[in-house]
Amino acid sequence: MVTWGTYIAVFGVLLVGSTVQSAAGFGLGLISAPLLRLLHAPLLPGPIVLAGLVVAISVFVRNSRRTDLPVVTPAIAGRIVGTVIAIGLLALLSDRGLSIAIAVVVLGFVALRLAGVQIARTTLTLGSAGVVGGIGGTIAALGGAPMALLYEQHAKARDFRGPMGWYTVVGGASSVALLVIAGELDGEGALLGLALMPPVAIGLVLARWVTPIVDGGFLRPLVLGLSSFSALALLGGAVF
Repeated sequence: MVTWGTYIAVFGVLLVGSTVQSAAGFGLGLISAPLLRLLHAPLLPGPIVLAGLVVAISVFVRNSRRTDLPVVTPAIAGRIVGTVIAIGLLALLSDRGLSIAIAVVVLGFVALRLAGVQIARTTLTLGSAGVVGGIGGTIAALGGAPMALLYEQHAKARDFRGPMGWYTVVGGASSVALLVIAGELDGEGALLGLALMPPVAIGLVLARWVTPIVDGGFLRPLVLGLSSFSALALLGGAVF
């Protein structure tokens, strides 16, 4: 049973997360997952992944073009592979161990970017980012971090949302489908996901005022900042 106080806190977290993702093309899971795990653990993974898919569809409809698809096809293929791997890991390993592993991988990406390491955008790196994103997205709603960290060094914000729309909508749909098949997203989880829709809907509207800020040169600090915050929060929650 969720108290009104908890729901209000969850509402605020989802409002910020959906606003950022709608404006930047990613961010709902990065902002929300660690905090929601602390506020109400049953919201992960199914309900938050379901909410993320709704935002991803909105980003896709508004920003994505057919020409964006070939650019991220390797990442989408990797995301599907990673999602399948994640379902197996959920059955075999503890949530704590998986959370620590995902957080360490994301922090590793951030450290490389802060050190100025240029990661070429190739079929291999896109596919690898997709695999890591598939695992992280299915287990902890952190599917966007590896792709965002790879992509932000090669594209401006307005060119970033289109490919990310394809990546997040196909990846989110595959995660939801496999979570349902694996029994990780049942009727109760779907109802929890529906309860997250009001703040998500408001965030989609507010994004129209946030998008110009993102386009004004704030994509890189947004990517690095959100990725670091989320990974550290996830790591801290798992360790302590």
